[in-house]
Amino acid sequence: MMNRRDSLKLMLAACGSALSAPGTSNALTPAFWSDEASQQKRYAIAPAFEWLRMGEVKPAGWIKEQMLRDLREGFAGKLGKLCHEASSDIFVTNRNSSARQNTSNQDGVNWWNGETEGNWRTGYIMMAYLSEDAQSMKEADEYVRHILASQDADGYLGVFAPDLRYKRQGELWTQACLLRGLLAYAELTSNQDVMRAVIRAADHTVGVLGPGKAPIPWGENHDLMIVDVLERLFDLTGDVKYGDFALWLYRAWSKAQSSSDTSLASLLNRNSGWVDHGVHTYETIRVPLWLSMTSRQEDIGRAYRNAIYKLNRYTEPGGSAVSEEWIKDLSPDPTFTEYEYCATKEIQYTLESALQKTGQAALGDRIERVWFNDAQGSRLPDGRAISYLTNDNRLRCDGVTPDGVKPEKRNKFSPAHTDVAVCCNPNATQVAALYVRGMWMRHQDGGLAALLYGPCTVSTTIGNVRVHVEEKTQYPFEHEVRIDIQPEREVEFPLYLRDPGWSRGTTVRCTGAAISRKGEYWVLRKKWKIGDVAHITFAPSVQEAFAIDGEVALQYGPLLFAHPIESERKAIRKFAIEGFEDSYFLPKDAYEELALPAELQWQSYGFQPVNLTKDVDPQRPFDRPLLILEGEMVRKMDGNKVSVTLVPLGNAPTLRCLTFPIKP
Repeated sequence: MMNRRDSLKLMLAACGSALSAPGTSNALTPAFWSDEASQQKRYAIAPAFEWLRMGEVKPAGWIKEQMLRDLREGFAGKLGKLCHEASSDIFVTNRNSSARQNTSNQDGVNWWNGETEGNWRTGYIMMAYLSEDAQSMKEADEYVRHILASQDADGYLGVFAPDLRYKRQGELWTQACLLRGLLAYAELTSNQDVMRAVIRAADHTVGVLGPGKAPIPWGENHDLMIVDVLERLFDLTGDVKYGDFALWLYRAWSKAQSSSDTSLASLLNRNSGWVDHGVHTYETIRVPLWLSMTSRQEDIGRAYRNAIYKLNRYTEPGGSAVSEEWIKDLSPDPTFTEYEYCATKEIQYTLESALQKTGQAALGDRIERVWFNDAQGSRLPDGRAISYLTNDNRLRCDGVTPDGVKPEKRNKFSPAHTDVAVCCNPNATQVAALYVRGMWMRHQDGGLAALLYGPCTVSTTIGNVRVHVEEKTQYPFEHEVRIDIQPEREVEFPLYLRDPGWSRGTTVRCTGAAISRKGEYWVLRKKWKIGDVAHITFAPSVQEAFAIDGEVALQYGPLLFAHPIESERKAIRKFAIEGFEDSYFLPKDAYEELALPAELQWQSYGFQPVNLTKDVDPQRPFDRPLLILEGEMVRKMDGNKVSVTLVPLGNAPTLRCLTFPIKP
């Protein structure tokens, strides 16, 4: 039997190169990285911002600590040991063939483990290198080498043996799950061999499929998301064939899947509702969005605009959107309508893509709302479990629907959710890394833009000058951001700072800079030198966030605040690794319904923000709250006022009430 080392040697001989360790002289060259000017020319409508390379923005402070904790203590670093779906080696030794199918998952689907493994490894790779965790980086390196050893001479990377290749649904989807991770690795490590492998794999697929070629085995709407890979290759290589193929693919898919929520026909009908699997719908919005920029075809542009209009219809107060597996045209009721963690991740990623392309600053507010609120409010702070389905007013977490009528296995916390589907947990490993990726981008005029706030660093090149930026802040728990600019030598460029819509009276300071306003952005222009510092200070107030049922959540800055319900944890399944379990959370006492006092509606309902400093850890802000709202509410049972402490949604992930009626 051929071992892994021998397989690797054969693969290297076939592709005529050697896989180097990260950080060696085998760095990516301009052959793979098109310059900004040529990229703009390839777009019919130039994007407002350009993605920086993965790894040029890195987390710091509490965001980095959350990544490290997830890798070292949480399921993100151990999913392959917690469930077979993430470690069946479906891309190498256990590909599907006519003789043997890889169906070891809850539904016995032969492509499913490719989704699980690909999505998990993508998140793992990004978290490992962004957090610079040495052991995780080493494991990521080993995994990538293992995968490249399986690449066929024709370039194929995927879950099917030759006898089933391009004949079964899930082919393009599982390729997308794997190649997104390999692309991230290539960018993070500047490794040419990995980049070549991805290009060869994508080129093989483009060569096999297309007009007049092999038919696409449609059936999984996820398959369309190979476009994520094509978009990034379009940007990185400058090859327009990826855009051309994606345009053909979307139109072909729209014809074959005409009733799908995001087919061209469905999106052109502005009034039709969404009913499909939520994660499918929310991820595929990215396709017409990108194609509207590359092709400037009017119907595709209109389809994207209608998609965002429809997304608003299903958005929950905390930023995610209706997805009880299926959308079913349900209203985003904060008490009775749930959202899936997969959907939360895809909405965040789609909104980031929209922000990058359109520059609409309000999208930054929405992205921050998703990640700081619903994404944090659906996970345990130690990273050991997430909830598959969640609702903003979470009054029960006990394997039953929110109305208490039907069994619902997804309504629990788990490190894997193997009894349902191992999909949400792998996706949960990506949300922090994707947020970091979108924190800073390059403006089309060459300047840098701070689009999403939080502690981080940026290392990039502007005008052939290396520039290092440190963003120092405890945001979103404080509202001042300090930005230290450290160029290797003096260099002039504009610095764009997004001004959140919730801030009334933002101030910006920077000695020697010309400061102006452009739409919802502050623009700082100067010749930057080592030691330059910019400050942006936001002015939040306690504001209303309305739910579809007329109830109100209280928002301060980008955070929504909930009333936590004291609960007891009940383990319903233990995993082989100590400390990991499936759990219900049961309320200790009957919940007393509360209402906001109508007479104080125009005075923030009497609530005031309070910063806490005792027994808290600023590096782990969701363990114990750093910021609370204090005030009084009306107890509905007797009309009496009671003192209430509200905490950020992420500090009440198990049981809580987020929205409240207003009582005269």
